[in-house]
Amino acid sequence: MPIIVKVTEAETQEPIPEGLYKATAISIDEGTGNFGDYLKFRFEIIEGEEKGKTRTLVASKKIKVSQSGKTSKLYNIVKALTKEEPVINDDLDVEKLKGKPCQIIVKNGTTKNGITYQNVTDVMPL
Repeated sequence: MPIIVKVTEAETQEPIPEGLYKATAISIDEGTGNFGDYLKFRFEIIEGEEKGKTRTLVASKKIKVSQSGKTSKLYNIVKALTKEEPVINDDLDVEKLKGKPCQIIVKNGTTKNGITYQNVTDVMPL
């Protein structure tokens, strides 16, 4: 039996200037990719000319901290949104991060084909 998949055009975002923006975490979705399970955070900019625009950040679905102090991306996101350090062996309900205000840094990147895209490179407390 054939498996039919519809070819669609990818959604493109209007680029915004690189920089620091006040934002809110509006959604968090789970997924699985080449490197394992991940969470995809969608942030909405809440002030300025870019108000209402969204940008995303993907982080491995692991909250880790080592003896040397090196932390995972998700650890830093949680810390920025809750303004508290995650505690080792605690469980965290990621859904409770929705609606939390923060600051995001948006930077441009370029694919191998020379196409420019934008990512959130850092999340900081508001």
